[in-house]
Amino acid sequence: MFARIRYRISLKYGIITIVVMAVVFGMLFFWVSGRHTELIIQQVEKQALILYRQIVLTRQWVSDHRFVLVAGSGGQAPDGKDHPDPAADVPGYAYTRITPAGLTRQLSRLATGTKMYSFNLTSDSRPDSPSPPDAFEKRALELFHNGRRSPLKSIEVQNGQHVFRYAAPLQVRPSCLACHQENFTVGGIGGCISVLIPFEKAYQAIGRERMILFFTMAAVALGSVVVLFFFARRMIFNPIHRIKDLTAQLRSEAFNDQVALQGDELKEFAGLCHLMNQKMKSYHKELEKKIAEATRDLSRTNRELARANRELRALNKARIEFFSEISHELRTPLTSIKGAVDILARKGSCPEPAYIDIIKKNTDYLIRTIVDFLDYSRLEAGRLELERENTDLAKLAAEVIAARRTEALKKKLRIDLLPKGCCTVSIDRHRIYQVLSNLLANAIKFSPVGGKISVVIEEKDNYLHVHVMDQGPGIDRKYHRAVFEKFFQVPGRTAPDGLFKGSSGIGLAICKALVKAHGGRIWVESQPGSGSCFVFTIAKTDSKSKQGKNAANT
Repeated sequence: MFARIRYRISLKYGIITIVVMAVVFGMLFFWVSGRHTELIIQQVEKQALILYRQIVLTRQWVSDHRFVLVAGSGGQAPDGKDHPDPAADVPGYAYTRITPAGLTRQLSRLATGTKMYSFNLTSDSRPDSPSPPDAFEKRALELFHNGRRSPLKSIEVQNGQHVFRYAAPLQVRPSCLACHQENFTVGGIGGCISVLIPFEKAYQAIGRERMILFFTMAAVALGSVVVLFFFARRMIFNPIHRIKDLTAQLRSEAFNDQVALQGDELKEFAGLCHLMNQKMKSYHKELEKKIAEATRDLSRTNRELARANRELRALNKARIEFFSEISHELRTPLTSIKGAVDILARKGSCPEPAYIDIIKKNTDYLIRTIVDFLDYSRLEAGRLELERENTDLAKLAAEVIAARRTEALKKKLRIDLLPKGCCTVSIDRHRIYQVLSNLLANAIKFSPVGGKISVVIEEKDNYLHVHVMDQGPGIDRKYHRAVFEKFFQVPGRTAPDGLFKGSSGIGLAICKALVKAHGGRIWVESQPGSGSCFVFTIAKTDSKSKQGKNAANT
């Protein structure tokens, strides 16, 4: 039993609750029953006090009149004795004088006969007193002679019955000295009146009330314990039981049930937390060792990466310089070849003009590719500078469309320019021309014969938005970001007529870098089979004439 109490917190709670309830309701029971008994005793005491005061008032009235005459029939006095000198003579009646003491004794005899209460007038001043004091009255007279003026009360058992005893002093009045002159002084104690009231019924009522109160409080206490235990079980013990199950599960998983935890559920959980803390500290130390080893390896790797990065930057710089030099070297002879081909085409001296046209077309393509490589090398190296000036973007777009019109006419394409509002912006005219030319070239390349291309320029949120829309095959959403990466080409995407095949794959990458250098951004809106819309933005400015050189940050 003690082991179950030790290992079950619910049993501890139940025992503590029962003990606390027992103590609280026990104290409450004794206090309430004591108050109830005190109230009953006070009620009986009031009855005794009223009786005492009635006797005292009656005695006082008789004493104030010195005596009273009481008639007895048949010539016999009321006390049954012959009185030779009656105070008055009425035929057939005998009168006698009744003093306060005599009246009190006669009333006492009458009260004793009723069995409702009784009282006694007693004194210790006369050895031959007709009503000598008993032990209770002697103690009362002794206290009154010693200066006590408050009544003396007591509950005694007489003949197997509980009675309430009440004794109060009788003070000597001036009128008392007419009959009592010896050993009496005014204000002194002449004796006492002892009142006796049966208390058995009141005592039995107190016992019944105590039993009712006891069983009522016991029922309330038991009900309170049951209710408290019910709610505690639902709100406390059930969660604690789940904690215990979780503790057992964690112990079996973390320690393979090799650790025995002593105590109730909470102590077991606290012990498991302590064990887990110790294990976590052990894991922490092991982890610190592994981290230290990994840090040493990481430092070594970082040093190697730094060295490799330096070598990579050197290689990248060499590559950029190589591309720049090769571009310059290739551009010069290609320009000469293009000039020679143009002269031959104008003179018409070649018997096969178609070959001249092929040479011219491919020479133009090589020149554009070399220029693209040269520009991208400058962008990567951060050596491209912008020559900003206030430019009407709509007029610039019209120039690009005019330059590409010959290519568009070969495919019977219609190009619409739709400017909306003021299109003046501070840009590097040549670079934005290059962006528009690349976008329009792609639109012409992938548009079907007889299609339409739209160039829309509009202002939104202090930015100019340029839309280049075509009716080509479209681009899948998963390639929308990749098309702006260098050397990337959408798989399986070719021009509908086969013209302008082949591409370096850096045209859109150059467009992205140039737009970003102007503080804007570029993106594509397209779905397969629905054409493509390339959009780029440029911050709009109200400056009238602004020129400067800003390094392009790519």
